[in-house]
Amino acid sequence: MDYSGDLVPVQFHGDTIYVAKVNDRPHVILKPAFEAIGVDADQQIRKLQSQPWSCTAVTPVQVGGQVRNMVTADLRSFLMALATIPVSRVADHVRPKLIDYQREVADVIEAHFTRSRHRETIPNTVTWEELSALMRQRYGIDLDICDITRALRDGGVLKQTNAPRKRYRNWFWFTGSAWTIHPHVLPELTRKVVETRKVLGDAAAIQMELAMDSEIYQGVES
Repeated sequence: MDYSGDLVPVQFHGDTIYVAKVNDRPHVILKPAFEAIGVDADQQIRKLQSQPWSCTAVTPVQVGGQVRNMVTADLRSFLMALATIPVSRVADHVRPKLIDYQREVADVIEAHFTRSRHRETIPNTVTWEELSALMRQRYGIDLDICDITRALRDGGVLKQTNAPRKRYRNWFWFTGSAWTIHPHVLPELTRKVVETRKVLGDAAAIQMELAMDSEIYQGVES
């Protein structure tokens, strides 16, 4: 499908991602982006729009010579939407591309607009509050920030200051004032939290573990 008009095409691993400026901020045109990954675009858009943390808009886009209203999302919302797609529940041929998108796409788009492709850019990460929301949405695990950070301290991921230990430093990013989390480590981090709480005798952790295992082994939703 031909997307043109005022859109900015951004090349990413052989795909073209179309971005529009909404209130002077880059917004991803969601349908072609999800289609490029190989997941159900309409389903993912509905899921994203239902989230209280999402920032989406309906933007007029020229498609094949006609103006159509397309759903867009800012980079943070797009990144968090990608983080909620379980890699284990997509087709084998989709997994490598989904992982690439989860790890890199928001930074590539941001670099395109800031003209900083050849120097270090600040990655798009999530706060502890956003991480808690992602755990609740993806796994049904309802833990507050104190519960999460306590489990990560007990599990050897965080120091007593809540700074990451060296072994787990690549899970996090320091903004200069606080540590934030790379969204693509959500499964590993959640598993660490659940396993630590289970070892410490938290009965609820068994249900959390079952919820994670159910998510892993469940088939792709239609």
